[in-house]
Amino acid sequence: MLGTVFLYKARYEAKQTLSTENEDASIAVPILMYHSVCDNKKVTSNYRVTPEVFESDLEYLSKNGYKTIFVSDLVAYVHEGTSLPEKPIIITLDDGYLNNMTNVLPILEKYNMCAVVSVVGEFAESFSKVIDRNPLYAYLTFDDMKYLTDSGRIELGNHTYAMHELGERRGCAKISGESAENYDKALTEDLVKLQSVIKDKVGVTPIVFTYPYGFVSKESLPIIKKIGFLAALTCYEHINYINGTPEQLYKLGRFNRPPNIGTEEFMKKIGV
Repeated sequence: MLGTVFLYKARYEAKQTLSTENEDASIAVPILMYHSVCDNKKVTSNYRVTPEVFESDLEYLSKNGYKTIFVSDLVAYVHEGTSLPEKPIIITLDDGYLNNMTNVLPILEKYNMCAVVSVVGEFAESFSKVIDRNPLYAYLTFDDMKYLTDSGRIELGNHTYAMHELGERRGCAKISGESAENYDKALTEDLVKLQSVIKDKVGVTPIVFTYPYGFVSKESLPIIKKIGFLAALTCYEHINYINGTPEQLYKLGRFNRPPNIGTEEFMKKIGV
């Protein structure tokens, strides 16, 4: 599984300023969370920003010395002791919107940055069967994902195949009264299905799992470890202080980027 870590690392060839942190010291790693990045200003949502806002954020990060990394870089740092930039930061985009390719990728290229896109299997399957390329709501196809990973700017994350919904289960959490055996079976089948599809159609195997809606279930941890995930993204809002402990990688916090606040105010608010 770690071979995938270094595959992503090799594809991202941007020069990084290596950290001079002591090996045993913790390193601060903020993670930003975006979803849809599009021009539709008529739709009000805490999970949609315009390309102008996204670019303003990246320009701020660049000017303030931050270097984007993949989650796989963080995994390699913890498991293999590889170097990180002096001021690392991770950009994540959830759900796999088409505009992550049409609008986000050019901005990443402009600022020499990278990001993690966590995809939902059933969304990708649906839009891979129809011709609908409206960036306001369409999702990435598997061909799009291949294009993104080949760019070297994007690492894929598993956001479940069909558990991205708010029903009785609340994302991929264990249902009240559900047996441990049934929950293990349900979650394993869902996540393995998406892992297999991405491997078959995109040629990579995600090592990071992203909890739908941030609903973390303690019963899920041994299951995602068993499947082979080496990190997990939550929606808990805090900066991650990584000291080399692998367990930290399964509770990575992120800051949601709302649309109604300026870049500098937002960054200062979260300590970036």
